[in-house]
Amino acid sequence: MDRAGRSGTKLVAQLVRKGATLLAEPCPQCGGVQIRYLGKVYCSGHQDLSPLLVVEGLSLDNVVAEVRQALLLKLNQDARLLEGEDDLSKQGQLVSLMADCFDLLQKLPGGRQRP
Repeated sequence: MDRAGRSGTKLVAQLVRKGATLLAEPCPQCGGVQIRYLGKVYCSGHQDLSPLLVVEGLSLDNVVAEVRQALLLKLNQDARLLEGEDDLSKQGQLVSLMADCFDLLQKLPGGRQRP
């Protein structure tokens, strides 16, 4: 593996530690590894991922925005799982988890606004 490849792998690993998700599908453009981070899909093969690791100034607004984004992504994932779930017990667990996410969204500053 060349230096650029190792560097890309290292960046992907760092982003996964920060909450990114590795996607099963390779990039349709270049065949590279794709990740989803903060609601967007990136390719390690042809995109520079290093700006994603730049630490923004820590503020309540930044943290609230990231928590809101994570909750919305989780709600979306759980809604998809719920559609295909036949087990009533698992459906109940998913609905309970989704209700908790909605409650948290409403408790965040500005949470009464439409998500």
